[in-house]
Amino acid sequence: MRATNWLEIDLGALRENAQQVQAYLGDSCALWAVIKADAYGHGATEVARALTALPKPPQRLIVASLEEAINLREAGIEAPMMMLYPPLESEAWRLTHRYRLEGVIDSLEGYRLACKTAQAHGIVLDAHLEIDTGMSRLGLRPESLCGFLEEWEARAPIRWRSVFTHFANADSDLESTRAQLRSFLTALERLREAGFPQVALHASASAGLLNLPESHLDAVRCGLLLYGMAPRGAESHPLCERLRPVLRWQARVLSVRTIPKGQGVSYGWCYRAPRTRRIATLGVGYADGYPIKLTNRAEVLIRGRRVRQVGRVCMDMLMVDVSDLPEVAPGEVATLIGREGEAEIRVEHLAAWLNTTPHEITTRLGQRPPRLYRG
Repeated sequence: MRATNWLEIDLGALRENAQQVQAYLGDSCALWAVIKADAYGHGATEVARALTALPKPPQRLIVASLEEAINLREAGIEAPMMMLYPPLESEAWRLTHRYRLEGVIDSLEGYRLACKTAQAHGIVLDAHLEIDTGMSRLGLRPESLCGFLEEWEARAPIRWRSVFTHFANADSDLESTRAQLRSFLTALERLREAGFPQVALHASASAGLLNLPESHLDAVRCGLLLYGMAPRGAESHPLCERLRPVLRWQARVLSVRTIPKGQGVSYGWCYRAPRTRRIATLGVGYADGYPIKLTNRAEVLIRGRRVRQVGRVCMDMLMVDVSDLPEVAPGEVATLIGREGEAEIRVEHLAAWLNTTPHEITTRLGQRPPRLYRG
């Protein structure tokens, strides 16, 4: 292989994870698979193909943008597909219809635009209604429902697919999450009283799925768990312990050198050797998606042993201290994310070192490392 670092994507683990999540949810709650942001860096087309080939595939695929959805359609993915961004112009709604996609309506203005577009082109649009119960991002605020319902018409050319909300603190504050759920259910009562159609209801993503079973409703939007990653604080949840990481990231050792006490490593010399050390240079850097903020914080695996990253992470390379592994030589393989024997470095470890979420780590993986699919 010519690449100096690469990603291995285990589609067998992905399929098993999807089946584990669906079994956990039971038959009364559908799995909607979140494959936005290139399937969290795993490759949206390949992930979609693997999931839709399951005997019981996810009921829907979820992406963020119209562009993501069109790319999947043009790659031959035919599954029902929801986009999270609300279309902002008639042309976007027209393309949504042309590619058999489902858009989000999150405001009265958005509803008006969808109706106007559908009537002008003689089409029926598939849409999901979003309610903002506290995320303060997208969605009709509960106090805006009256204005929406005053204009809503059952005969409008909109085929409603679901009503949903999005939790803000499902991984950290169950009290506020339950308050959001109550607000959502109250909004649903108002919709029902006005004659709004009975459609699928959903509120939870991966964290809510694990931490608030009463929020499962008719469907769950699941992303993180499909890829074998745990939401913050849920690493020991029984379901998480049954899931397998889908992604492995490895890199070649390019060079090994001995440096004396006091010698600096990399730009800025933010690491100086406390004594004579052996330093290995790996062919991976922040241009590949390895965060520069992991400088002097991270560990990688070589020969099944943890070794410390030292010196500033460079654009194309990073250095590790292999003083305890004197036989390491150029050409060997280091594992940035994944398992070697009994040792393992998970995406969650990198996220913890940076005080961020696993999502950020994998969605920022670059396009330079080739993705190798197996399973």
